[in-house]
Amino acid sequence: MKRFLPLLLLTLTGCATLNESQCLTADWSELGRQDGRAGYTSSRLAEHREACIKHGIRPDERRYADGRLQGLQDYCVLDNAIREGMNGRIYQGVCASAIDRDFRDLNDAAYRVYKARNDIGVIDNQLDALERELRKDKTSEKRRQQIRGEIRELDRKRDRLRDEVRRSERELDGTASRLLGTNSWRY
Repeated sequence: MKRFLPLLLLTLTGCATLNESQCLTADWSELGRQDGRAGYTSSRLAEHREACIKHGIRPDERRYADGRLQGLQDYCVLDNAIREGMNGRIYQGVCASAIDRDFRDLNDAAYRVYKARNDIGVIDNQLDALERELRKDKTSEKRRQQIRGEIRELDRKRDRLRDEVRRSERELDGTASRLLGTNSWRY
């Protein structure tokens, strides 16, 4: 049991949003503003509360909420919806209803571009590994045949994903043009 205690402690503390020092010195308004700018939901305060209550510290919920609303004003800008999606972050529905649908549409379209590009990167890494294995002298002829088949299949999959990237980029262009009056979203 003793040898698992450090792992257990690491697991328990690894999820905390703030450490003791941060809880003690927190400017709750600024922390709320930062969380709002990052697009966190209001449940983020509960995570901070859980992290700090262990140290006997209660967050200033009112200051945090006011700060978060200010941060959301910076976050909830349509250009940011594209940036967030292109960086692989999915919108959490935190913007006001007047912008929510447009923000979601742009974020979804940008995320599809990100996902397809990322999937191509994964395939490229798999192809690199297979090609390295193929070049090894110790690789048997039977395994070389298997590798060549895997490479052909991955090449086909990559081609489909490249088509998906182009389709997703066109959709993002259309959505950006419709909502922003431009398609200069290239991030």
